[in-house]
Amino acid sequence: MVLRLFGKKRCANIVIKDHVIRFVEVRSSSPLSVRLQGERELPPGIIHEGNIIDKESFIMILEECVEEWKIKGQDVRFIVPDSFVVIRTVDVPNDLNDDEIKGYLYLELGTSIHLPFEDPVFDIFVLGTTENKKNVLLFAAPEQIVLDYVEVLEEVKLKPIVADIAPLSIYRLYTNLDQANPKDHLMIIQFDLPMVNVSIFHDDTPVFHRHLVIDLNYSLWKKNYNGEFEWKGEQADLMGQMEDTYTEIDRIMNFYRFSMQQGNQEVTRILLTGDHPQFDDIKKRLIELYEIPIDTIQDATLVDSNGEELQRKFHLALGLAMKEGQ
Repeated sequence: MVLRLFGKKRCANIVIKDHVIRFVEVRSSSPLSVRLQGERELPPGIIHEGNIIDKESFIMILEECVEEWKIKGQDVRFIVPDSFVVIRTVDVPNDLNDDEIKGYLYLELGTSIHLPFEDPVFDIFVLGTTENKKNVLLFAAPEQIVLDYVEVLEEVKLKPIVADIAPLSIYRLYTNLDQANPKDHLMIIQFDLPMVNVSIFHDDTPVFHRHLVIDLNYSLWKKNYNGEFEWKGEQADLMGQMEDTYTEIDRIMNFYRFSMQQGNQEVTRILLTGDHPQFDDIKKRLIELYEIPIDTIQDATLVDSNGEELQRKFHLALGLAMKEGQ
């Protein structure tokens, strides 16, 4: 939703995180049918909190992925790094036409509208109109960060056409499976290995987004003989950081209820997603903490290229793949 470029044909859908690159290509989005999927783990130090640190190594790894997945020359959708995404509601004069809003916002940046970075690229969605103002949802990210990813993807002979944000991609999949209820105040918790993203949706619209860093050395997660990650650091460090994360989630819930909704509304449902190795334990802890439904995306109709149920870690890329014709 942040960046639209051009093109529409067979398309690769790539999610790049600090610790991994994941890829999905679909045969069709209705019904959902996965043609190919792939994954490549990234060594520590290549990408840090969404910043490309070692560009040369990153390009070499991506070139290997492009060759292995046979996607050279394809259009590609990608996710803007979670740590740079800002979602905010702003008011603009009611007499502005919708096609004039972006220009107005550019003029207001740094004066009435403040973002935590300069030179943003952004997209908008008009939420509603009153006699005096239009309420607009603003999606923003630093232009240079987006262009850094575009440049690297083009370097490995891919053609970036769309950049999306993770909350919208996950919610798109959740909606496609008829699990979403627009009346819910839905908190989406994307619990990944090195980070957590928390967003809140109401009326099919994201109204809040925050990125939380898990303050652990994720290189201490090591794969066992079954290919599953196990924590090899101090158990107390892991448990302490997890509880700190739950505390932050609780603060977000209270902020939404009392500051954003003036005590009139609160989170009514949680959707838990992500690739964290202790996903099941996280779900159990959330059930202990909150007396509201805790959903996950589980659907036997979501199958991979081998006809087996698609692993949860590919759900974000699949939601991105559903961004057809946009």
